[in-house]
Amino acid sequence: MGDATTPRLMTKAAFAKHRSVSKPYVSKLARNGILVMRGGKIDVQATDTVLDDKPVADIDPPSRPMRMAEDMGQTPSGASFGQARTIEMVFRAKICRLTFETRVGKLIDAATVRNKIAAEVRDFRDGLLGIPDRLSMILASERDARKIRLMLDTEFTRELDRLADALQNVGMGAVHLGAR
Repeated sequence: MGDATTPRLMTKAAFAKHRSVSKPYVSKLARNGILVMRGGKIDVQATDTVLDDKPVADIDPPSRPMRMAEDMGQTPSGASFGQARTIEMVFRAKICRLTFETRVGKLIDAATVRNKIAAEVRDFRDGLLGIPDRLSMILASERDARKIRLMLDTEFTRELDRLADALQNVGMGAVHLGAR
């Protein structure tokens, strides 16, 4: 919402205009502790971050001690209560978003997917290695090269199709795990 011309601090009335909302709504946000206040004014960037749940990378980085504290999950002694609260609120909003996206199947657990893919590739390998056992007797008695080629093509295609189907369903199965 903010740009280079947006002031860092605003009154409630100016902030209401900035957000295109009513003044009573901004007062309600202030009473509920949602606005990040600096003295009697609203810290526009921090409050927009809380209200919009912007990723931290989308806003100007704070001072170096503050950035280090964020990285370690701590608040330095020089940070104000409002800054610490903003960091916590943005973090909670991101956790809620990740939890929601996992439950609706937009995100899936990477380790689960890797394990499922590894299992499917092992099954594929075993299927390919089983072709000689399945076909050796039949191929030994067959003299028609076209029939031999057709049998081999059929077996390889069957194994490749099974792998493709399994990989297609890997993500689908992981979605159900996330929605427990």
